[in-house]
Amino acid sequence: MIIELFVIFFILLPTSIMIHELGHALPIVLSTKSGEANIFLGTPRKENKLAFSIGKIHFYIGWGFSGFCFISNYKNIPPLSNTQRLVVDAGGPVFSLIAVTIAYSASIGLAESFQYASPFAAVNFCLFLTSVIPVTYPGFAGALAGYPSDGLRIYHNIRGKAV
Repeated sequence: MIIELFVIFFILLPTSIMIHELGHALPIVLSTKSGEANIFLGTPRKENKLAFSIGKIHFYIGWGFSGFCFISNYKNIPPLSNTQRLVVDAGGPVFSLIAVTIAYSASIGLAESFQYASPFAAVNFCLFLTSVIPVTYPGFAGALAGYPSDGLRIYHNIRGKAV
């Protein structure tokens, strides 16, 4: 039981957060000619992080149970349209939902060979739910405190208001 909890909290959850944040980063780099994205695991600061890049996506990996994705060179690109912002904001929850579908399908077909497929699906589903509900994260949400959820950003984009 201890090993399973360790794997869930220290491997599956950070992996799920990275997948979610990639869902935000890919639309940034694909919908703009020169846009670049910074993905943070943990607090959104560059110091004391393992840093590497894959193309125009820069990763800053630290410790934490939260993730962030920002346009790193926003001053050098034209402002995103409402549609582009909507796709960027929805990308994280969509990637989480895709991960749920893949992991759940794997848990049905590969139950004996990969025992963590079901927990991985559950972690991604929880990440999807907690990100798609339109709220401003409360003070007890750690590094996310005060930030709008993806759902709130999507809501404002649909209404034509930038957040």
